[in-house]
Amino acid sequence: MKITKFRKKTKELYTISLDDNNTYDLYEEIILKYELLLVKNIDKENLDKILKDNKNYKSYYDALNILKKAIKTKKETENYLRRKEYSKDNIKFTIDILEKQGYLNDKNYAKSYVHNSILTTSKGPKKIAQELEKKGVEPSDYLLALKEYNSDIEKEKIEKLIIKKIKANHNKSSRVLKQKIQMDLINKGFYQNTIKDILNSIYIENNNEIERKEYQKYYNKLSKKYSGKELEYKLKQKMYSLGFNNYFDN
Repeated sequence: MKITKFRKKTKELYTISLDDNNTYDLYEEIILKYELLLVKNIDKENLDKILKDNKNYKSYYDALNILKKAIKTKKETENYLRRKEYSKDNIKFTIDILEKQGYLNDKNYAKSYVHNSILTTSKGPKKIAQELEKKGVEPSDYLLALKEYNSDIEKEKIEKLIIKKIKANHNKSSRVLKQKIQMDLINKGFYQNTIKDILNSIYIENNNEIERKEYQKYYNKLSKKYSGKELEYKLKQKMYSLGFNNYFDN
């Protein structure tokens, strides 16, 4: 088979026409590698080899296009290429080149992810570590990056979140509020010992107005079903469960 025509299709892609009326889109790297500008004749065996090699570059450019839009981890890129149904060989070829070129670097990705999370989110270090691990970043890489998230930063974030939650409290006693804050902070990925130390250092006073409103709310509800001593018992039981232990002592 003889190459009869070259036509540039995109920045990196060319269409070649053969004398058997077939056309193929080949990447510039393939044209240079197989010296197709000089070698005008291609036999069936070489064509199969060229097309197989060309698929590697198709995989590479597909991955490169998404990496130019947003940085990704090695695992995320591999998963993307699998969804595009590239072979293991195509994916290995692509990942190897992208790593050599610096487009894929999980260590740098982890540093950027941790830095941005500190600046723009209220996530704790454990949560960030979990997310990076899910993205396929090795512990050696994300633990190194997490050194930026030092104890001072963690304490500052915890204190700000506690103050915010205290100000937003409209229906909880100090005891229940502390429990709720602790669980919320644990879920955000902060270390439990640090949370406890800071919570223990902050005095949260019961708000009498909150107590009164909660009492009135449950009085209105329970008085429809109970009265007398039974109503008093039910109200005490409910208020104690909400952490308002001193309400009936006033």
